[in-house]
Amino acid sequence: MTELQEETTLAIKMKRMAVTLLDMQQSRFVSASQTMDLTQLESGVYSKFFESYIDATMNSPKAVAGKFLDRDNDILTKMNRYIEFTDDTHFLSLANDLSNKLYQIMQNVSNSNGSVFVAHLEMIGEDYILLLKLDPKDAVQIDLETLELSTIENILPDATSRVQKCALIRMDYNPLEENVYVLDKQSDGEPAKFFMETFLQATPIASDKKKTKMLMKELYEKIAESMEDEEKPRLQRVIDDEFEHGKYVELDASVHNIYTAIAPENNDDNFVEQGAKLFINEFTDRNPDFTPMFEVKRDDLNVIYKSAEGEIFFRYDKRLDDKIEVHQDQVNGTFTITIRDADAVDFKLRKKTL
Repeated sequence: MTELQEETTLAIKMKRMAVTLLDMQQSRFVSASQTMDLTQLESGVYSKFFESYIDATMNSPKAVAGKFLDRDNDILTKMNRYIEFTDDTHFLSLANDLSNKLYQIMQNVSNSNGSVFVAHLEMIGEDYILLLKLDPKDAVQIDLETLELSTIENILPDATSRVQKCALIRMDYNPLEENVYVLDKQSDGEPAKFFMETFLQATPIASDKKKTKMLMKELYEKIAESMEDEEKPRLQRVIDDEFEHGKYVELDASVHNIYTAIAPENNDDNFVEQGAKLFINEFTDRNPDFTPMFEVKRDDLNVIYKSAEGEIFFRYDKRLDDKIEVHQDQVNGTFTITIRDADAVDFKLRKKTL
């Protein structure tokens, strides 16, 4: 029986990719001589390998958003040459330059061999350069028919493994916004700082997505602790309305708007002024680097169900949560999706080819 599971999906289009080798033990850098034939990659390589890394780099709690310290950054200079001439020759030059730069820097701090994947990809309508450094391992495989064991060399780790480095660089450079996203799971502390600051020459910042999540979460938790349970759904609706995706907000104004919207009728002025002021003071004390104005970016607007192998995909706006029910019958192994008041949402059943 196929089990439905809630899952994040990414719309990724790979345009070019090359692979280099960092042989730290032999002090040897092996450059890429040609780009990969992407038509030969199995679909599972995208969904189970590259997409998982990219999703973790954009959305994992351990991922860090940052921005380059200045527009003369060496990596930006190399990337801009490719942006000017987006062909295989200039892409190979970019891939080898970035990998060799990482190799030169790592010589003083690591003896760990690795493969470096460099790719030009499009995600949600925006172009990125992906740089993924992995430490291959050997694995043991069992033949289920003969029960014999064999060694498989150079197995690439998945996105949940410990040793890995991944960077996503936005090709449309904007010095005022985050333009690089980093996942460094080798260890906490200095190695991650080294990869971000020494190699990428970037500084960590809180992305608009993380700022949105942080502020919405802390506002709800702070206000909800003094509310009755039956009042909490209204608080959530008020917060959802204030932090509409794509809207530019300002910390003080948004906090006052929310406190005003849920204020009790008999004590609204005192509740708003004191409550909002206390929240803002405590929040900014805990987050001194939080920039007060930002664009609301949310990834919690849809509820997504997807079968384990992707055969079935079902998504709906989370505001319809009270109208939609997904029920699994454990006896006969069926799923039933019930949509109540479908006419009220102008519901029409149609097939769509992806």
